[in-house]
Amino acid sequence: MDAVPSAAVLAAHTSFYTALSLADLALMERLWLPSPAAVCVHPGWPALLGWDAIHASWVRIFENQGPLHIWPTEVQLRLHGQTAEVNCLENIDMRQMRDNAVLQNLAINVFRLASGAWRLLEHHTLPAPPSGSRPPERFSDN
Repeated sequence: MDAVPSAAVLAAHTSFYTALSLADLALMERLWLPSPAAVCVHPGWPALLGWDAIHASWVRIFENQGPLHIWPTEVQLRLHGQTAEVNCLENIDMRQMRDNAVLQNLAINVFRLASGAWRLLEHHTLPAPPSGSRPPERFSDN
């Protein structure tokens, strides 16, 4: 795996979780590819298709959520030319809303190289299986 694209993709991935943690709409806007082909599946939501719907969702989430500590672990990167898939475990510190709980989701983030920058094209999340169970296999070998 080429170290330069890998580092750039992982930097964009880290920036996504920074934007999410800080409820930073301007950073989130810079990270996404403003495309009608963009897809976002927030936990418990139907799939959002196209940048306009995705943008509106982040506006609503950030207005209601505010800053929240969210960080990725178990990060796995696969490069496919000008597309990159990053699989990870999202850890969400819920202490401000619940008793000392960390909620975990499985996430797949797909980035596309556009105008020299890795931009988010897809973000899919689903609840992580209970501790001790086997995580699901990757959804694609493409």
